[in-house]
Amino acid sequence: MIYLNYAALCPTLAEAEEEVERTLAEFKCYLYSEAGIEWYLRKVSDCREKVAAFLHVSDPSSIAFTTNASSAHYLLLSSLKWAPGDTILTTTHENPSITKQLRAHEREGVHVHAVRPTSIPSFLHALEERLDEPSVNAVVISHVSHIDGRIFPIQEVASLARARNCLVIIDGAQAIGHVPADLNALDFDAYFFTGHKWCEGPLGTGALVARESFFTDPRYRAIDGKPFDGTASRFEIGTQNVGLIAGLAKACEQRCQRGIDAEPQQAFRETAKELLGGPRDCRFMEWQGPHAPGILTFKGAADLDHEAFVKRLASEAGVVVKPFVDYPEDDAPAIRLSWSSTMNQRELQKGVSLIAERLGS
Repeated sequence: MIYLNYAALCPTLAEAEEEVERTLAEFKCYLYSEAGIEWYLRKVSDCREKVAAFLHVSDPSSIAFTTNASSAHYLLLSSLKWAPGDTILTTTHENPSITKQLRAHEREGVHVHAVRPTSIPSFLHALEERLDEPSVNAVVISHVSHIDGRIFPIQEVASLARARNCLVIIDGAQAIGHVPADLNALDFDAYFFTGHKWCEGPLGTGALVARESFFTDPRYRAIDGKPFDGTASRFEIGTQNVGLIAGLAKACEQRCQRGIDAEPQQAFRETAKELLGGPRDCRFMEWQGPHAPGILTFKGAADLDHEAFVKRLASEAGVVVKPFVDYPEDDAPAIRLSWSSTMNQRELQKGVSLIAERLGS
């Protein structure tokens, strides 16, 4: 199998898998004794510090561990008071699990408006127009689009939102571990991500960063009924899997030590565009702005059944990619390729060449 769907799930780092096993084996010696509780709290605190170092978060206590990005988003949304007539702004490039959670609030009379990001200037203009409408309370936006890897202008979005007293909540699932991310330098109220994508951490891991501005916002309501104590750990509901948390921390530590080298991914992105271009009538989904280097999305010929093509590609050629069949509106159907800098370059080129051959046949 030639796997070109890293934006959905990356193979877990061996060091992270080993850390999960080692941590659970050590915890087994204590379990829920007094010594075990002390050990557990120290371990989670240590993991918080490692993740904070990777994210460039100055206050580790603003980090809470979750099971994935979707659960983090759910916890954040659920801790805010929504009233009929409130408005949440988002984009047409959000993950379906995030969109469904947002749309669920429409049953409470909340309006959800999704802005289509055609270009940076037009997107910011459309967003600003929406922000000028009454009762806009929050902006929920991806740092990097899972559709085609475009990097959203987070600072500009936050600046527009701040001028209207709106919360800024960022989905970093496609950013963390993929592109350099200094969270201390970003303006937001809450930021969340998953561990099993570009961080190469274990399945069932993720985290959120909630700043004091989130908790002191008048719309915030404590999900545990307690006043704000300066920490985000209130989002860690119930007993957590300390092994998985340790695995995520190890993955973040490894990524921090390795650094994020975008050059190999970007070079292959250009190579992939050359292989897929030419007479194959492929149209690449891009905008005049920055793109994450490990994602390339294209639309095939008008008569191509994209979903059937992807299924045949996997069953006959052993190449796995991601089809977009019914979303995003106005952009589907399309096919996404994604890869990491650690992938074998020869395998990458073979996979894209097989796609190009089949598109041309």
